Amino acid sequence: MEPFKVRRWRLSTRADLIPFFTCARPGRSKGRFGNIADLIVDKWVNGLPGPKTAIISLLGNKSSGTSEYSFYSFHGKSSFQEWLANRHAALQISVYEHPTTDGRKVPAETLGSIGSELRTLLGAGHTVVLVDSGGEQRSHQVCKGLGFIEDTRKI
Repeated sequence: MEPFKVRRWRLSTRADLIPFFTCARPGRSKGRFGNIADLIVDKWVNGLPGPKTAIISLLGNKSSGTSEYSFYSFHGKSSFQEWLANRHAALQISVYEHPTTDGRKVPAETLGSIGSELRTLLGAGHTVVLVDSGGEQRSHQVCKGLGFIEDTRKI
């Protein structure tokens, strides 16, 4: 099921519905290891909340140093943004990279940068999807650090 572990978030001080989500990286529903076919990534992209989708990516490295993009055909050839522009140009999805390391705390300066970017994107009418490897650990650190709580209303 792609995208995997989609969750909606809202500010802890407000009840209004905002277009801010978290989820796991493309193909994570298929397991933690192994190459991910472009068709699975296509399915993930087409299942993202929208409109005007912007992805804030926390993907960087595994604790072993392996790139979290090494699962994908474009790794070493192009960026995720370039891959999306080539395969899904009509969706006009923007990717904002904030590389972090799986299993480690998100640095305070990264958290601040993401918060600023998130406010700008939401203010401009974008649907924002925050992505990490499993859709939980680092993205939850960011959400909690920025004052968001999970919004359990139907997506």
